[in-house]
Amino acid sequence: MIIKTSHAISVLLLGTLLLTGCNSNFNNSTSKKTATTSISHKKTSSIKNSKVLWNSDKDVKLKEFINQWAPTMHQSYVKYDGKHSLNISNGTTYPDDLKHVKIGNNNASIGWNKTGKGNYQYNVVAIYNYNENESSLSDHITYFFTFHNGKPIVLVDQTTNGTPNLFPTENNVLKNGFENIAKGKAADVSVAASSSTSNASDNSNNNKNSSTQSVSDPKIVGIMLYEYDRDFDTSDIPHMLLITPDSAGDGRYYIRTGTTNSTLPFTIEGNTAHYWTRLYNGNDIRPDGTEGPSPETEHIINLNTLTARYYSTSNQKQTVD
Repeated sequence: MIIKTSHAISVLLLGTLLLTGCNSNFNNSTSKKTATTSISHKKTSSIKNSKVLWNSDKDVKLKEFINQWAPTMHQSYVKYDGKHSLNISNGTTYPDDLKHVKIGNNNASIGWNKTGKGNYQYNVVAIYNYNENESSLSDHITYFFTFHNGKPIVLVDQTTNGTPNLFPTENNVLKNGFENIAKGKAADVSVAASSSTSNASDNSNNNKNSSTQSVSDPKIVGIMLYEYDRDFDTSDIPHMLLITPDSAGDGRYYIRTGTTNSTLPFTIEGNTAHYWTRLYNGNDIRPDGTEGPSPETEHIINLNTLTARYYSTSNQKQTVD
């Protein structure tokens, strides 16, 4: 009887040991599966983050970069905060008026989209503006940080009147900084500058380092001003008439297509061009029924800016010449 009892106890102990071993193996297996699932989740999350074009972290880095860069250009920029419209010194408001702008003289869809993945050709993720002199309609520099086909592009607007015309910035430091931030890399003004061939500003007072040399020939300047102000393709006009200051008698040049109403007066002073426009000419009938020319409005533009836009390629030179 004692032998049977001892045998029964041995069987029970063996069963307990087997059950303990099975539970241990099951727990280890479950733990390994859980760990594998966790690792897999982390990898998926990392892949998703790498595909983000723009987010709040990158936006903060861009603001820090602008705050470093602006003082080097002796400028101070105001950022669009995503809620309150950004007021430009020429009366334009952004992003509201993005639907009215042109890009490189062409019509293109552009709009605000904080992720950079909107349905526009140019999805704007940040806007910074500098009003150099709020009493003048000509002194402003507005930067648009955009994604075009998934690639970071910085556009700049310095339009004084008429339809805003945006162009890719010539400032390589700004371009490189935005590209680095978009790629998730560190962006420092000194680092961006070291990888740039120039730190040319889009500012009319700081364009001396531009690779494009300005043109001072009055006929060429007049034609470029006509294209700029009137948004006019002068290649359709066989001859543009230039009236010199001696002939005009008031110290100004006059460029026109043939009619008096088409005349655009201008002067060249150093590296800038001054030109004047009227809202109403002498033959125009105003909405209130009155007639007569309205007062002239003076505008100022840097010759480097004109040259870069209208006289920098062989085709452009052939058209203007």
